[in-house]
Amino acid sequence: MRRSLLCFAGVLLVAGAARASSCSYEHIDWARTSATGEIVVGASFGTLRSLDGGKTWLDADAEEAGHPAPVATAPQESFVHTDADGVQYATRADRRRRHLVRKAGKGARWTRLPLRFDAADAPSSAVLVGGNGRTLYFIGGADSYGWPVLPVALYRATAGKAEKLADLDQSVREGAYPFFLAGDGSMAYAGPNQLWVSFAAGAGWTRIEGQSLTSRPWRTCYKVSM
Repeated sequence: MRRSLLCFAGVLLVAGAARASSCSYEHIDWARTSATGEIVVGASFGTLRSLDGGKTWLDADAEEAGHPAPVATAPQESFVHTDADGVQYATRADRRRRHLVRKAGKGARWTRLPLRFDAADAPSSAVLVGGNGRTLYFIGGADSYGWPVLPVALYRATAGKAEKLADLDQSVREGAYPFFLAGDGSMAYAGPNQLWVSFAAGAGWTRIEGQSLTSRPWRTCYKVSM
């Protein structure tokens, strides 16, 4: 009887192994916007362009559209913004937490930048993703030992006062460029599965599902023989 049970268990294990699968996912890498309602998106399935705020999409070439794809230079947490006075802003890690820091000039030391939030549930970690003069843009999220950070919202801070621009629920892929700020004030945040865009300087955000950009299945699974 014992031998029969062992044989039966072995059959189940083999059957389970035969049903094992490996899945791959489509993803969004970056996005560019203009206040006219134009959006250019770079994704695993190509480059797309919309001229009507994301209602309709066409295949595009990033160079021809005037929005070349960003070139990878450093991890996102190495992003540094310098204002007109030469003050630098960046992100530094303290064990599981990340916070914004500033440096007054060459040779000065990095010091933590205090931030004031309206809500009592201020994020425990902050990662700088953009800047315009003395205005900073950062994602706030949960503590994490490593990249990617799990963001909960996109914030804008001026003179240390932080305001929430959009709620987020997408982690950031390593090597991706999630945030874009155009000279005309339009902006975008590209998560791997969703895209958020604003054509009015951080107001009136629109969320676009990645699956709506392609006819391909967002997840494709293959059986793997063990």
